[in-house]
Amino acid sequence: MILGIYHVNINVTDIERSTEFYGLLGFTVVDSFHERGTPGLDRGLGMPYTDTRARFLALGNTRHETVLDLVEWIEPEASKPEIQLNQIGMPRLCLRVKDLDGEVERLKSHGVEFVSAPQVIDTLERKPRFVLFRDPDGIILELVELN
Repeated sequence: MILGIYHVNINVTDIERSTEFYGLLGFTVVDSFHERGTPGLDRGLGMPYTDTRARFLALGNTRHETVLDLVEWIEPEASKPEIQLNQIGMPRLCLRVKDLDGEVERLKSHGVEFVSAPQVIDTLERKPRFVLFRDPDGIILELVELN
C-alpha cells in the first residue's frame, strides 16, 4: 500500500545556489549528505559508481512530510537538456500559495523572472490562479492560488 510521496528529486548544477533559491520559496534544509562510491546506493541506482552531493529540503522544519531532494551530480556528470512543458516525464513542480500576487512581487524583488503574469483558469470550478517561473537550472516551477 502506498502511504504517500517521500521525496521529489531535482537534479541541479550548483547545490549551494539551488539551496538558496529554494530557500526563497520557503524550503529549509533538513538533511545534507555527500555520497561517493557507496555500493548499496550505486547498485540501487543501477550505476557502477556515483559521486553526488545532496540536500533534503522541506517546507518548515519537518522530516515527516514530502521533501525536495536536490542532487548535484559530480560523477557521472549531469546532462542538461532544456526542459519543455510538453516533454514526457515530470516537467514542472507546482506549489500552492495563499497570496499569489504577493509571492510574485516578493520573488521578483529577488530577481526571479516569470513566464507571464498570473493567469486564471476559469473553466475549472475552483478558478485557480497560477504563474510559471524557472529555477536557476531551468526547472519549471508553478505557483497556484486556489479560491
